[in-house]
Amino acid sequence: MKFSLEKAVQWSRFLEMVARRYPQVLEQVSWQDKLADGDLYQMVYERIINSHDETELKRHLRQQRNQVMARIAIRDLTGLADLEESMRDISDLADALVSSALDWHYGRFCERYGTPIGSESGLPQKLIVLGMGKLGGQELNFSSDIDLIFVYPESGETQGAARSISNEQFFVRLGQALNKSLVEVTEDGFVYRVDMRLRPFGDAGPLAVNFAAIEHYYEIHGRAWERYALVKARAMAGDKQEAQYLFNILRPFVYRRYIDFSAMESLRELKQMITAEVKKKGMQANIKLGPGGIREIEFIVQAFQLVHGGRDRTLQGRALMPMLQTLFSLGFIDKEAFDGLMQAYVFLRRAENRLQEWADQQTHDLPKETSQQEVLASAMGFESYDAFLLELNRHRDYVQEQFSAVFAEEEVSEEANELSALWLGSLDSVEDLDGFEVEDPDSFLRHLQNFKQSRAVGHLSREGVERLNALMPLLLEELLKQGYVEQTFVRVLKVIESVVQRSVYLVLLKENPVALKHLVLLCEVSPWLADMLFKYPALMDQLIDERNLYAPLEPAGLNREIQHLLLEVGEDEERFMEQIRQWRHAQVFKVAAADITGHLPIMKVSDYLTWIAEAVLGGVVEFAWQFMQRRNGLPGGMTKDNLRNPFLVLGYGKVGGIELGYGSDLDIVMLYQGLNPGDLAVNERGRSLENSLYFVRMGQKVISLMTTLMPAGVLYEIDTRLRPNGASGLMVTDLEGYKTYILNKAWNWEHQAFVRVRAVAGDDQSRQAFDAFRHEFLQASREREKVKSDVLEMRQKMRESLDKSNAEVFDLKHGRGGIVDIEFMVQYLVLAFSSQYPVLSEFTDNIRILETVESVGLMSSEEVGQLIDSYKVYRSKYHRVALQNQKPLVESGCYLAEREAVERVWSRVMG
Repeated sequence: MKFSLEKAVQWSRFLEMVARRYPQVLEQVSWQDKLADGDLYQMVYERIINSHDETELKRHLRQQRNQVMARIAIRDLTGLADLEESMRDISDLADALVSSALDWHYGRFCERYGTPIGSESGLPQKLIVLGMGKLGGQELNFSSDIDLIFVYPESGETQGAARSISNEQFFVRLGQALNKSLVEVTEDGFVYRVDMRLRPFGDAGPLAVNFAAIEHYYEIHGRAWERYALVKARAMAGDKQEAQYLFNILRPFVYRRYIDFSAMESLRELKQMITAEVKKKGMQANIKLGPGGIREIEFIVQAFQLVHGGRDRTLQGRALMPMLQTLFSLGFIDKEAFDGLMQAYVFLRRAENRLQEWADQQTHDLPKETSQQEVLASAMGFESYDAFLLELNRHRDYVQEQFSAVFAEEEVSEEANELSALWLGSLDSVEDLDGFEVEDPDSFLRHLQNFKQSRAVGHLSREGVERLNALMPLLLEELLKQGYVEQTFVRVLKVIESVVQRSVYLVLLKENPVALKHLVLLCEVSPWLADMLFKYPALMDQLIDERNLYAPLEPAGLNREIQHLLLEVGEDEERFMEQIRQWRHAQVFKVAAADITGHLPIMKVSDYLTWIAEAVLGGVVEFAWQFMQRRNGLPGGMTKDNLRNPFLVLGYGKVGGIELGYGSDLDIVMLYQGLNPGDLAVNERGRSLENSLYFVRMGQKVISLMTTLMPAGVLYEIDTRLRPNGASGLMVTDLEGYKTYILNKAWNWEHQAFVRVRAVAGDDQSRQAFDAFRHEFLQASREREKVKSDVLEMRQKMRESLDKSNAEVFDLKHGRGGIVDIEFMVQYLVLAFSSQYPVLSEFTDNIRILETVESVGLMSSEEVGQLIDSYKVYRSKYHRVALQNQKPLVESGCYLAEREAVERVWSRVMG
């Protein structure tokens, strides 16, 4: 809605005053057009930095402040500027005023005291001004105080003056001079009220601190509310490149690497303190701190940021409106909540600016005088104050409703209260369980007492004890919903014992009934999943969102996340190894959860597990490639103009056949393509390295990245013995050498293995070169009886050494009529008949090869159907026994029909 300039002046005494003193601000040319990004800052900065003396500096600061604020007020009140423009311009003005004053004083301080030099780097040091709160978020309100923290990189002394002083003295004095320039009242008014109490130790701490001191403070003394404050911290003046280094230091304090629901507790406590203060001072009409006010919207957004921001960096933004959009995009809030909160925020912030534009005072209280109420309503576009209040209260009610939904604690049931009394009691009498349906009370109490008396629980801090006591009644209630099942009870208590010292996970379960439900369910259905949670507690994060827990990612999503992970870790090898392990565990855990609960078809399980392995290999190869380039330069024969990653990973066995199971290792062969082994790589220091050795070292780095034991375990066990010449051969060879080996030296069993080989990591050029060779080799003419004889000989050797079948059990994999019999038949048919039927060489997985075998008439549809059905049954059972931590052995009477069908086809095909 557009209004006239005359109306705007009527709604703002501040504008009246400025217009009398600076009539030029009302000239249409000065406020009609929107400024481009950066123009306001540059205009103000240049007018101030050239001040001749301190008196002129103060005058220019105030005059620029008043004139530009008048321009902002006119554009806001006339409806020419939206809220985002107003907030940005007010914040840009603050940046320009503070930066220009800081730079002006810094130059004169260096002349007087010398230039501060870092004791470690030997480089000149500059003060960095951190803008906090709305200033940090670049969403400053019209007449706001500004919250600042002064920091500088290194301790040391000044150089270049008659007498040196410490860097701390220099920057404290500089900070004092800067503050004086901003807060002192002159005939032109003041610039800002400056609040420095957010710095380490508040008023008791030094005015300016170095990076080491601020890192130590937050590490030792940092409190929850300071995490909340630092979410919006921004370097608004000074050396912004150095500031980025500081933010990297502080990020782990602000954003935990796990999902951190303890932040919810802290924000609840902070909100309760604010609410108590509001009631005490009768501030219900305060649109910032009162019920449903601006602060509650900020708390909602920052709660999600603090809880989830450590895992998702897209949530680590400073400005509220973009973060609200991000929360909606990521599914944390729905469309209705997004629209309602965004509309409320815009309305409340516009009202806040109108209140402050009246007299340039920092107020958030609704006016009590009728005349001023009418001014506010009119400035907001309403016919009456009652109409304005109706709309205001609608927004505030909605905000309060959303705030309560986000921060509400689950109501504790009567049963949970009784279980709380049980847990806090002695646990030594079965009579304590009267009223609870527990079939074996002695067992129940024994396990619970053992847990309570465990070393992990006994060494808990007071906070940890409180969090455990809050969780246990809810956990016991969930466990008893389906009746007492001892093995489920034991598994769940084992998981809780593993995380009890990291009590943030106790809070996660307490705050999320859905997570608690999934914890019990998954421990009930699978000891393997329970063991995963026990070994890798970070997987607890996966229990929160049912949509993600039972919806594993497909290749595009997996690769997208791997690329994001690579960007995030940069060159930090240890961080990469730890994070990619946690990521891989999370992806496999989701597949298993979806599998065991029936959310995923059994024949898709191996697909998902294989896709995860491929994404991991792709990420590891890329990290190793970047590592080798930094250390050894580009491979010989390669320039930046023809840069590509020539490293190729071939997957054999289950990974090649897209048939990975939960405990599968990876059979791989590593190659490089398109480069001469003898050409030299030369690094920046002039050291050279032959390509053959370059890629061997890259392969060793790949193996190291995959198999080094970290807190999160290993990525995969790797087997590279299928490479040319086996364990005695080079770890990595060039594709041409590999082709020569396969064509001239490989044994028939290696040919069998080659049927299932597939490029699983590498660029398009390398993959295409390998695929062409694979098809050419498999389609070569062979003596069928010789192939059959070799396959039968190898099958007999494997049966004699590996088949664990006996009178009591049947070996699913190696037993007669089992998985390997099907695989060997498939391999024989591909090797013996691809020259006649080239289409047989197209696929590497048994199911699709069998379907192709039927299509070319080598087997009847009945035979193929029996083999595929048997293979699916075996594979399904294979996955199931893995999730139950059992070996792939079943009772001898199991799967008789499937075994007989496979043996019957074997007898006909293999003779």
